[in-house]
Amino acid sequence: MMKRTATYVSASVKDRWAATGALLFAIAYVFAPPSAAYAEVVELVDGSRFDTEYITFSNGNFITDDGRVIPRAEIKRILFVRGSTPRDTVSGLGRSDVTELLRHAEEAEKKHPDVGAITLIDDGEYILREDGTHVERSHYAVKILKEAWKSFAEIGNSFEEGRSRVTLVRARTIGPDGSVYEFDPADLKEAKPMEGMVSFSEHKVVSGQLPDVQVGSIVEVIWDREMYNPYDKELFYPGWFFAATDPVVWSRVTIRIPKSRTLYYKTANMPDNVAEPVITVKDNQRVYQWEMRDIEHIVPEPVMPPIGQVAPRLTASLHENWDYLYDFLAPFQKEHIKLTPAIEDKVTEIVGDAATSEQKLARIYHWLQREIRYISIKGSMGSGWSGHPAGLTLENGYGDCIDKAILFSTMLEAVNIEAYPVIIATNDLPADDRSLPRLFANHAINKIRLLDRTFYLDTTAETFRYPFFRPDDHGVATINVLEREIGVVGVPPPDHNAMDIRLDMAVDMKGNVNADVTMNMTGGIEAGLRMALEQINRMMLKMVAQQAINSVSPGAKLEQIDISDEADLTVPLTVKMKVSLPEYPTFAGELMIFPLPLSEGLHQYEEASLDERRFDIDYGTSEEIQQHVGLRLPPGYEAKGLPESLSLKSPYVDYQANFSEDGMTIVFEERFSRARRTVPKEDYLEYKASLERIADYARRPVFLKKVREDPT
Repeated sequence: MMKRTATYVSASVKDRWAATGALLFAIAYVFAPPSAAYAEVVELVDGSRFDTEYITFSNGNFITDDGRVIPRAEIKRILFVRGSTPRDTVSGLGRSDVTELLRHAEEAEKKHPDVGAITLIDDGEYILREDGTHVERSHYAVKILKEAWKSFAEIGNSFEEGRSRVTLVRARTIGPDGSVYEFDPADLKEAKPMEGMVSFSEHKVVSGQLPDVQVGSIVEVIWDREMYNPYDKELFYPGWFFAATDPVVWSRVTIRIPKSRTLYYKTANMPDNVAEPVITVKDNQRVYQWEMRDIEHIVPEPVMPPIGQVAPRLTASLHENWDYLYDFLAPFQKEHIKLTPAIEDKVTEIVGDAATSEQKLARIYHWLQREIRYISIKGSMGSGWSGHPAGLTLENGYGDCIDKAILFSTMLEAVNIEAYPVIIATNDLPADDRSLPRLFANHAINKIRLLDRTFYLDTTAETFRYPFFRPDDHGVATINVLEREIGVVGVPPPDHNAMDIRLDMAVDMKGNVNADVTMNMTGGIEAGLRMALEQINRMMLKMVAQQAINSVSPGAKLEQIDISDEADLTVPLTVKMKVSLPEYPTFAGELMIFPLPLSEGLHQYEEASLDERRFDIDYGTSEEIQQHVGLRLPPGYEAKGLPESLSLKSPYVDYQANFSEDGMTIVFEERFSRARRTVPKEDYLEYKASLERIADYARRPVFLKKVREDPT
C-alpha cells in the first residue's frame, strides 16, 4: 500500500486479472507436500525409457513407484498416453492430471479458436485460523496458444520477511504430446531491492522460468502463502476475479473461517445463479464457495474501465462497518500529524509575503511537490497506511504519498487551514466500492476545507499548478479515518483539464502559410507537458517540436518556439511557436481548399469506433478544448460558402463551433467540453452520434475562391 510513482501518470497494476484471470496468490505451508505426477513412460537424457505408473518430485529428485530415485538433470521428459486414467493429485476441475488437462484444453480450443491463451483451472482458497493467521492458495493451469503468451513461463510471487512465507507447491510444463517438464522449486531466485528504486520495504520476490514452454504447452502452477505473523488478526480480506482477457474454463474460490466468525461479502458482474456462495459448516469451520464455468473472455474496448472493474468479482471482509478500521488507523495518523518548531519555521519561510489563505495554500502545495522527493521506505503497517511523523518526513526531505499527505496536513495546520490525509484507490484500479469495509487502496491525498469550500489536492506529482491535481484521483471514494467518513473526490469542471489553442495564419497566392501558434493549458494536460519539458534537453526541444508539427502537417517547418518557465508552478504554462507550411492547401481550378490544421487531429474519437459497446466509456476525468483560428486571405481571394454553425448539447458533451468573416480574415471558433468522466454503455449510441457529427464537422475544409488577380 502507498507506493505510488512520483508522477501523476498511473503506475502499472500487476494484479492477477490483468494477465491471467487467476489471482496469483501464494501460500505457504511450512512443509509443502511433494509434487506428484502419474505417467506411463519416463525418457532419460541418454535416450533410454522405462514405464512407471506413479512418480513424485521432491528435493530435486524424481522418485518412481518402485522407489527408484533419479536426479532431475537425468530426466528429459515424462510422457503421458491419452486414454490412461491416472489418479487425482489436486481436487478441482475433475482432476488436474495430464490426461484431463489435455482433454479440457482440446475442448476449449474448439470453442475459442482465436485467443492467445485459455485458463483451464483457476482455483483459490483462503483459510483463516482461530489465532488470526491465515493461508492462501492459488492453483492455475493455462494453455498457451500464441507466441506472446509464452510469458506465462515466467512465474513469481512475493512475501514479507518476518510476516509471511511462500512455497511453490508445483510448477510444470505439459507439452501438446503429454510430455511433462517439472520445475524444481529449489531453482527459484530471490530478488533483492535494486539501487535507485523509489520504494523500499520488507517485501521480497521469488521468481523462476518454467522449462520448455512453447505454443501449445500447458503451464500449471500451485503457490501457497502463509501469513504466520499478521499485523492484526482482523485484517483478512479475501478477493477474487473470475475472468480476464482470456477465456476461463473453470474458476472457483473457497473461503474457510472459524465457525464463530461471520464473513461479509459482495459480488459484482456475476450471474444471479452464482453470485451467492454455497455455505457449509464442517470441522468447526464455516466454508463459503463460489464457482463459475465456461467464462467468456473480456474483449477490450477503446477507453473502457479497467478490467478489474468489469470482470466478475468477489470481495470479502470480517467487518460489517468501518469502525474497526477507523479505530485501527486513526491513532497512527493523529500521532504523526504533530506541528513542530521546524515545521512552523519552514511554513513561515515558504508562505513569505502571501496575504491570503489561498495564496499560502498554493505556495505550500507547490513546495511539497517540488521539494519533498517521492521515496517510499516502509517497515510496518503503521508507516504503510499512516505514514511517518510529519517532522521526520520534513527532516528527510522525502516520503511517499501517505508521508506527504501527513506532512501537508501538518503544514496547513500552521496557517490555520483544515486538512486531512485520505486513503484512496486510484481510478485505474478495480472498483473502489467502500460499502464493504476493507483495506484496499494504493494512494493517499488530502482533503482541504478552506472558507466555504471542500476540495482535494495531491502532492505526489511534481508539476501540477494549484488548484489542479492528478487525474487518476478524480471520481474515486476516500477513506478519511480522522473524520470517520467515506467521501468522494468529485470530477473537476472541464476547464480544470483544458487546452486553449490560438492560430493566427496568413496564406499567400501560392498556398504558403505562416502561422503564429499560442497554446495555454490547465490540469493534467499542463502538468504532463511540464513534465515532458523537464525531461527534454533544451538542445533537443526544437527537434521534438519539429517532429510533432510534422505529424500534423508533413513539410511544416518550426521557425521559432518560446515556452514559459515550466518549473514555475505559480504561472500558467504557455507555448508560442512560429510555423511555416509551404504549399499547404490544394488547388482545384479557381478554388483553394484549405483544411484547418489542427481540427481533425483534435477530434479523433477511437472510443466511438464500435457499432456497439459492452462496457462504459471511462475517460478518467473531464476535458475541454477551445480553438480560435484566424485565417488572413491572400489578395484576390474570398471565402466561398463557409460551413454553418454547429451546436450540440447533451449530458455528456457540449460543443459549439462557428465560422465568421472579418474583412479579409476568416475566423473559426470552437469549444468542446465534456464534464463527466464516464459515459454509460446504455447511452453509447447517442454519444457516438454526437462525436461523429463533431468529427465530420472538423474535417470540413474552408474553400477560398479566386475572384481577381493580385493587384501587385
